[in-house]
Amino acid sequence: MLFLAGMIAIGLLQFWGTAERVHRDGWFGNWQSLLLGTGLSGTPGLVLLVLPPALLVAFVLQLAAPVLFGLLWIALAALGLLYAFGRGDFQAAMGRYRAHAFSGDFEAAYLEASQVYAWGERDGNPQSAAEVHLLVQRALLYEGFQRWFAVVFYFAILGPAGAVAYRLLQLSSDGFGAQQRERCLFYVDWVPARLLSATFALTGDFLGSRAALVAGLQDISRQAPEVLSAVAFAALDADTPADGTGDTDFSALAAAQNRELGSLLARSAACWVVVLSLMVLVS
Repeated sequence: MLFLAGMIAIGLLQFWGTAERVHRDGWFGNWQSLLLGTGLSGTPGLVLLVLPPALLVAFVLQLAAPVLFGLLWIALAALGLLYAFGRGDFQAAMGRYRAHAFSGDFEAAYLEASQVYAWGERDGNPQSAAEVHLLVQRALLYEGFQRWFAVVFYFAILGPAGAVAYRLLQLSSDGFGAQQRERCLFYVDWVPARLLSATFALTGDFLGSRAALVAGLQDISRQAPEVLSAVAFAALDADTPADGTGDTDFSALAAAQNRELGSLLARSAACWVVVLSLMVLVS
């Protein structure tokens, strides 16, 4: 039933383009405000922020399991997965960046990305178009990872409640402690980020990305965006252009690399749909 619910959710996501019809986060904002108003912060606050809604989802699904031979459970589980998918239109974001890159307007690309991803001083201050391109590519890569792969991973491992819990952690604010939130995301992203990195290697240039993949597996302290970008860029053989590259040449190359990155993510998604289907058939 879990696999069927997942396929229904993925099918609806492909049909709609985005799952914004079920992305209603006002209640979660109120829940955050309530907890912050009590003075809770740090890891305990994050646990109380995420765990009760996830347990409620698990409880409701448990009650729905025997109704209509499990059909209600499948519908609610698919709804939970749709809610857990990432916010916004990822393909549109990729397209906007390609348009900026192709026109050579990397300043506009950086300003838009800095607003969307709430970049601060710690994220660096790029001094060239090549640095902007690298920064945005890395951000888009992690966005693609956290909006679908990590969600499906926890859906498969922990069920709909696990997928919802992951999304709520991503939606949590820094009011509970930016370092604590970042640390929690580091732990929950560790395994799925390396699984997706391995998929990048398999669906891209395996020989060229093998060293980056092994380095990411051996260095357990590397964060998900760093591991994903290192393996993905190696799998695409996407080297940063030399300083002597002309503006027009670099703009075309940056747009092409972004398109290749989107193709890599699409191939990886298709690969895991096949893997999950085979696992269901074998079991």
